[in-house]
Formats: sequence, structure tokens, C-alpha cells
Amino acid sequence: MLITETPRLLLREFSLDDVGALAEILGNPKVMEFSTNGPCTEDDTRQFIDWCLDSYRDHGFGQWAIIDRLSGAVIGFCGLSHVELDGAQEIEIGYRLAPSAWGQGLASEAAGAALEYGFSHCGIETIIAIIATRHVVSAGVAEKVGFRIDTRTQYRGWDVCIYRKRHTVTTGAA
Repeated sequence: MLITETPRLLLREFSLDDVGALAEILGNPKVMEFSTNGPCTEDDTRQFIDWCLDSYRDHGFGQWAIIDRLSGAVIGFCGLSHVELDGAQEIEIGYRLAPSAWGQGLASEAAGAALEYGFSHCGIETIIAIIATRHVVSAGVAEKVGFRIDTRTQYRGWDVCIYRKRHTVTTGAA
């Protein structure tokens, strides 16, 4: 199911047909350098997609496939998921892209679309990004779409910055 689109991307729900394409991306050590799980096998990727399918059913959102509009190829994922952080339940944005998609502003484009969907269609009030303190590229993506550092903490043994964005409603001038 199509979730949202941007000028260059489609965000849609994953299906098990995406395992091969996504496994190629998530199996790349460069892509997964800042993931607490490390590179994924094809079986890990199948479990990830199963988790996404459960999240769509249970919460109405999850991590979505990023599709390049021109080629139709899966180039990564971006979306929203439940996470426990320091004893609190939060909604987190996550994103991973194939190296061929790096440096083109596609992560920001996908993240902006996922945020808008979460705020406007899912009624989410606040979304966080959990970013390793050394991951300056991901921090740049988060800041570009309006996140600001909220706190620093440990997450799964990593030193991380917690970025937060709250839903803001704008009204027109009277």
C-alpha cells in the first residue's frame, strides 16, 4: 500500500517480495555501521519485514520501503516505530539508504514525508530520532527536517543523542 510520495520517492508498505532487495542494502556493513544490530542476513531482513507488517497492522504505521520513482527500485527504508527509551515509550523515526542513494538529499526527503504522515495521518504528537553521537550525517538529516537535540543517553550500549520534533499546527492569518 502506498503511504506517501515526494517528487523523487514513493514510501510504501513492505511485502515479503522486498526481502532480496532490502537484504542487499541491510547486509552492507557501510549502511549498517551505526546500527546497533550490525549488518543483516537475508533471514534477519525477512524478520525485519515481518516486524514491519505487524506494526502496520497493530499501529497503522511502521518502517516503509523507499522506492525510487524513476527506476521503481527499493533503495532503503524510512518510517516510524515504537521504541522504549530510558523507561518511556516513544515513537522513533528510522532511515537507511543504499550507498548509491547517498548524498542526494533523499534521506531528508523521505524523513520529511514520513514525519508529515505521522503527524497528520497518525495523530502522533512527538517523534524522536536516536542517533549515535559519531553519526554526523544522520544528525544532519534530522536537523534538516526540523529535529533538535533533546538529550544525550545510552541506547543498547551506544552513546546517542536523542533528537525530538513536536507536531506544530499552523493557522492562516485572520
